[in-house]
Amino acid sequence: MNNKFRKTSAVIVAIFMLASMSACSGQSSPFGLQDQDATKKSDSSGNGNLLGEGGIEDENGGISSIESRYSEGIEMLKNGKYLEAQAVFEKLGDYEYAKDLATVCQAENEFSKGNYNAAKSYYQAVSDKAETPGFPIQARKANLETRITLEKMTGNYYPSYNQITMDKYKKKKVVGWYHNIGTWGQQFLTISYTENEDGTFNVTGEVQFMRYTKYAKKKSDIKQGPYKLPIELKNITQFPEKIQLAKGVSLTYQHSVFHLSYSKTDTNKKAKTKVVYKSQVTYKRS
Repeated sequence: MNNKFRKTSAVIVAIFMLASMSACSGQSSPFGLQDQDATKKSDSSGNGNLLGEGGIEDENGGISSIESRYSEGIEMLKNGKYLEAQAVFEKLGDYEYAKDLATVCQAENEFSKGNYNAAKSYYQAVSDKAETPGFPIQARKANLETRITLEKMTGNYYPSYNQITMDKYKKKKVVGWYHNIGTWGQQFLTISYTENEDGTFNVTGEVQFMRYTKYAKKKSDIKQGPYKLPIELKNITQFPEKIQLAKGVSLTYQHSVFHLSYSKTDTNKKAKTKVVYKSQVTYKRS
């Protein structure tokens, strides 16, 4: 009787030893026992690639930390790799703002293809609370309309109309002339933009137009012929209704067309006269 008891006890001990060894190795035991940690191979969203709470399988089959993959996804997004970044964020489940960033990737991908309405729809689905270091989610969302305007605006323009006028006054207007020069001369406008890390924009370009000061008495700062000026705006969130390029020179943008206005006044105090020169130029895409 004692021998049977001792044999039974030995078998039970052996079974538990085998089960413990299988659990430590992360493998199923022949008796159906399995280590609980070995079953944690998917996150709560069912993506099937989160390993525990600290690792995720990357595209090479290796294991990276969730934090590092999140950062890599942001870098992909910033570098225009929208589909690759989207795949990364979708695998991260509920981690930080991964779901919102996946939607941002979809919006940016549509924007890059010129599908601006689709981009708007995706950004509208992004939470107003979503924000993460390294990518200005809310600024991108808020400034989307401005970015669409700048994207449509970017390019080269040429004059479709340019009227130059001269009016001479001595108490009242005594003489004047105008000339519609149209597209004559070296006239053009070019404009482009870049986006800053904080979601604001820089706009650069230049504009050249024809002006006449042939009958001016004072020629110290104005000359006959082409006049070129730089266009430079920094850290804007909206494109202004009017850009003051220089004294007497302004530029506006409406309905895909630029309008330039130039005015210069020469005054002769001794003769009690003044001469006003103006140029009105309209630039359109060629």
